[in-house]
Amino acid sequence: MPNRRMLRALAGSVYDRLVTILPSLQQTRTVINLGKPLSADRSAVAIAFGSNLGDSVSSIQAAIKQLPSHGIEVLRQSRLYESAPAYVTDQPRFVNGALAALTSLQPLELLDALKSVEAAFGRDFAGRRFGPRPLDLDIIFYSNQDIQHDRLSIPHPRWQERDFVKAPLADLFAPEENIGNGPCRGLAERLEDVRKLWQVGDGAAHVSSQDLQPFIPLRNLPNWSWQQRTWIMGILNITPDSFSDGGQLQGVKDAVSHACHMVQQGADIIDVGGQSTRPGATRLTTEDEVQRVVPVIRALTETEELQSIPISVDTFDAEVAAQAVAAGAHMVNDVSGGTMDPHMHAQVAQLNVPYVLMHMRGDPKTMQRMTDYTDTCLEVGQELQAQAEAAMHAGIEPWRIILDPGIGFAKNMRGNLEIMGGLQCIRSQMQGSLQGMPMLLGPSRKGFLGNLTGHAVAADRDYATAAAAALCVANGANIIRAHNVRAVSDAAKLADAVNDSRRR
Repeated sequence: MPNRRMLRALAGSVYDRLVTILPSLQQTRTVINLGKPLSADRSAVAIAFGSNLGDSVSSIQAAIKQLPSHGIEVLRQSRLYESAPAYVTDQPRFVNGALAALTSLQPLELLDALKSVEAAFGRDFAGRRFGPRPLDLDIIFYSNQDIQHDRLSIPHPRWQERDFVKAPLADLFAPEENIGNGPCRGLAERLEDVRKLWQVGDGAAHVSSQDLQPFIPLRNLPNWSWQQRTWIMGILNITPDSFSDGGQLQGVKDAVSHACHMVQQGADIIDVGGQSTRPGATRLTTEDEVQRVVPVIRALTETEELQSIPISVDTFDAEVAAQAVAAGAHMVNDVSGGTMDPHMHAQVAQLNVPYVLMHMRGDPKTMQRMTDYTDTCLEVGQELQAQAEAAMHAGIEPWRIILDPGIGFAKNMRGNLEIMGGLQCIRSQMQGSLQGMPMLLGPSRKGFLGNLTGHAVAADRDYATAAAAALCVANGANIIRAHNVRAVSDAAKLADAVNDSRRR
């Protein structure tokens, strides 16, 4: 029976063969005469972007926002990746990604437009080839066309040798665009080729290496390479009526002390909440919630032991989110996914922070009357995708979205168990780069665990919580939200070790 090394060698040979064959397949497609207009209609294009000078993420964001003014309508973006420099290695690591867009510009016009954007961000076109740059924008595909010109070659001649290009291009593939005769059909064919190459070449293994890592940017903190292990989000409830630990923390000093304790126990993120979301909970006023969470967040950011710890605010109120971020919070955790405040998505887009988008039907008062599903994982995934699309339409980039299928929210016991075992089904319903974004699960001390184990007191459910956490991680969770951090951290380490052994 072949061992893993032999299988990897076989996969590598298949990959090399496909790389050899693909250019010949591409040569059978039309070579465009750049002197004639292609069409009055718009064409779909794939553009790779990169930067390794200055504030790379901010430069990329600003450049993408400029594209519409040049006649380039951005359809979707990939994840962000941090990559080791290629060709010239004595330079900083790069931030890379890609986007799909529609444009009526002809190929050379598109090239000129992208060069003008690069120049606006200080690109030195006389600088060292493959050297440092504040912004790089490359046309990888122009529909499914083959173009040869002394200024431009499409497909980009080196895309096949660059994992930092293939990974984001694979993120862009949208299967539904490969149907019919719409403007994106040609590009979809190209992206499907990329996706197949990436899968045959064991792209997932490349993405988990030190040379290529997806990440989420955090304000005033290092880039968060979330895929390397499971991350633990410690729960800091500033509420008198939480189902588990309401009223236990008396004032800001107690809250800071408990946060420090959770970090010592293994918490990677602190999630501060002032609004109970237990079934039947009454909604606070914005003013009351602000008064609960903002002083605590401000104190946490001023605590020396917590300077490297991301702070999350657990709220579905857009104004609370804004004031929490102003006080120092690094991300927003919204149990409603934007359904309880119509301003939340636009607010998070403006705040420019990561966004935990959770699935829930109704609100805390009504959600447990909305637990009927024909296929729980399928429907939760589809509804999460719809919520994520609304968030992206409001301006939240996909690489800032963290998905949460919402254990305990509009789910009965069977639904919760199906979600824990069906995370891959949920993920399969996500489109494009969202399929590869981190997934957060929060089974901690939930009522269904008490029903299963017979423990009516929430704090007595920690053993069951640890087991639930391990199962979630084994099935694909990347972040676990927990009350008892040490127990869940230990369970996650074990599950990570098992997952790692499967990949070797």
